[in-house]
Amino acid sequence: MAFLPSRFKKKKALKGDFDLLECSKVDVGMTEQECNLPPGYRFSPVDDELVLFYLFNKILGRNIPLTDVVKEIDLYEHDPDQLPQGDYRHGTKRCEAYYFTNVEQVYSRQGKVTKRTTKGGYWKVTSEGKKVTYGDDEIVVGFKTSMLFNKGHVPAPRGTISSFIMHEYRVNPSIVPVDVLNGSIRAKIERFVVCKIVNKEKEAGQEGPPAYKLPPELPSHEEDEESS
Repeated sequence: MAFLPSRFKKKKALKGDFDLLECSKVDVGMTEQECNLPPGYRFSPVDDELVLFYLFNKILGRNIPLTDVVKEIDLYEHDPDQLPQGDYRHGTKRCEAYYFTNVEQVYSRQGKVTKRTTKGGYWKVTSEGKKVTYGDDEIVVGFKTSMLFNKGHVPAPRGTISSFIMHEYRVNPSIVPVDVLNGSIRAKIERFVVCKIVNKEKEAGQEGPPAYKLPPELPSHEEDEESS
């Protein structure tokens, strides 16, 4: 399980009593530096944590666990290799970057589709609509689309397949309480996503011992010092 400080640990949930607002509640957000992870541990949330603690709370304007790790940018204005290389430092293999972004719906011969092109290429969808579940009852809290970046604006093999893959996460609107799901929030849910980009080339080039996810019960440095 990915690191979650005690103030926003995941709560058990059953379908009968699932409370989205309570399950995703974060009392106080913090910066990456304030989080004070022990050396060797990395930001590496699992899918439901990204949807509940980050994306859903961001859409509602509530606190998120780490305030400066998932940046908000216009992702499709950039090729993945144009993004700051320092952003690709997360995940247990230190090759992941995380972003909030808006997606644009355009009309094509196939009807209404999500725009996936950038200035230097396009994101090719490899799987779409995978359910993101939470808790023992596997409550569907969101949906995941996976993509592979192709350089150039022509299909492979004429285009060039890159080393970048991306997972895009959306909130499942059907789990949002009706008193929260007004027109503004519904529009945000449709167009606002959180993305994880993985640079497979950087992953393959990593040297030294791997990094690890931090179990919630493992104390930080400050807690170690206080107990000694």
